[in-house]
Amino acid sequence: AVARAPVTARVSAKSATSSARRSAVLARAAPTPASTPAPDAMGEVMYTDAAGIAKKTSAAAYAADKAAGNTYKTTIPEPVAAQASYSVAEVFSFQKLEGTNFLASGPELMNGRLAMMGFVAAAGAEVVSGKTVTEQAASSPVGVTLVISFIVIGSLWTYCANLKPPPAGPFKNDRELLNGRAAMIGFASLLAAEVLNGGHPLL
Repeated sequence: AVARAPVTARVSAKSATSSARRSAVLARAAPTPASTPAPDAMGEVMYTDAAGIAKKTSAAAYAADKAAGNTYKTTIPEPVAAQASYSVAEVFSFQKLEGTNFLASGPELMNGRLAMMGFVAAAGAEVVSGKTVTEQAASSPVGVTLVISFIVIGSLWTYCANLKPPPAGPFKNDRELLNGRAAMIGFASLLAAEVLNGGHPLL
């Protein structure tokens, strides 16, 4: 038992040394608060002032600048709360309303939806009947007027109420906006091509 005492003492000393080293490592690894830069070996800190100039000064000078509000701070805009509803005049303004759940202005949204419906219907009917877009509209003015009215009234009602459009599989707000813009270009191109073709159908 007497012979084992020095061994036990050495083990205890090694354990104490290891514990001290672990404590030192943890102390060095302790995170410094993001608002206060850590000083270097010379006791100086590096930061950026309000003018965007990098500085390296003493901790006391940094504290004085911070107290005076002369340190750089990012500005994050406050989130805009969704508005409850909009008037018809606001919806028909050619600008994206603040707080709306839609990605486009009212006129762009309606024109995009009309163009998507019109381009698909006109191209399909032109293939089947051989009539141009103007001939199709002239042969069924009531049907064309009703479709346009339903799309405009439905879009106007949802936009005024600021209803959040639920995503339906791959059909989301950003894709509707992109498809609507593409359809507007496609529908206008179809009309222009028929005019340049002497009023004859292309398909």
